[in-house]
Amino acid sequence: MYPLTPVSRFLHPIPPPFDKAVFVALLLLLAWIVVAARPAKSIGAFVVLAAAYALYDQSRWQPWFFQYLFMLAALGLLYSDPNDSRLRDSALDSCRWILAGIYFWSGIHKLNSAFVQDTFPLMVEPLVRWMPEIARGWLNSLGFVAPVFEAAIGIGLITRTFRRSAVVAAVAMHAFILASIGPLAHNWDRVIWPWNIAMAWSVVLLFREERESALASGLWRGKPVFQKLVVVLFGIAPVLSFLNLWDAYPSFSLYSGNNNSATIYMADAVADKLPEKIQEQITVNDSKVDELDIFEWSFAELQVPPYAEIRVFRNIAKQVCAAAGNPREMALVERTKATWFRRRRLLVNDCESLSRGKGM
Repeated sequence: MYPLTPVSRFLHPIPPPFDKAVFVALLLLLAWIVVAARPAKSIGAFVVLAAAYALYDQSRWQPWFFQYLFMLAALGLLYSDPNDSRLRDSALDSCRWILAGIYFWSGIHKLNSAFVQDTFPLMVEPLVRWMPEIARGWLNSLGFVAPVFEAAIGIGLITRTFRRSAVVAAVAMHAFILASIGPLAHNWDRVIWPWNIAMAWSVVLLFREERESALASGLWRGKPVFQKLVVVLFGIAPVLSFLNLWDAYPSFSLYSGNNNSATIYMADAVADKLPEKIQEQITVNDSKVDELDIFEWSFAELQVPPYAEIRVFRNIAKQVCAAAGNPREMALVERTKATWFRRRRLLVNDCESLSRGKGM
């Protein structure tokens, strides 16, 4: 029941069973890529199909999907001509720049009070409870250090002097994250458990034997177009997120504590008109008002966080409004993220305003 949000209103969701056919085709392509001796064409087919499929629902644009798709495309270039050392070096350097960019920008986005005061203490709570009192305050205070530590990993990976230290630090950080949210602690957000394992393994594979600084071979001049695109998307574009000109998840601000959020509020009589599967996600807040938290709904049904952009929230609310008959007793309340030039804001839209064009 969770609404899909295509990138354009002219794209209609792929109806069943064709959507499942696309998913099976993606799985078969991945299986063939694993066993094929020359998988370049299969990788190309997967990348094109996955990218096209993601156009039909922006919730698929999770940060790991964005990362994996570009790293797989880089390996496709490598396998297109394995004997071309220049192409091989460029493909692997592209993967290295992707990882370094993720660590750097993920850390930079966490440099805010919400992460320090709320997100980080929540993450480490399972570890803190077993510590003596004096150690608890010390661990919670690391909320100021963690963002700098993560950003420093990204910088260290592209240097020669600090590369090995950055690799060790990255593996230790992922172990810490898994200890905090894994099965022995919060047991939460299982979709990012394999992402953390993959990140730790990838950083070891790509950087442990690399002797040259990523900057030593040059950043731009003489590089293939794909590598330049990687540098732009993973190294430069995320800064636009601070101006609200680039989406949060391709900027790797997941768990930053500073993302858009939204909740749909409604009267009891309105909630009763919604499909039963949606009603199961509705709760009653302290003010005795029915609410549908889009974050919780996405996790309950998709097992991933919602794509945290205002246009997506409005499209979801627009479809919920339509399912209830566009009542007056329903409203979408949006809490925007803070940017360099604007504080967090509270925006309210009723079903009428959403139906007039604020749904995409």
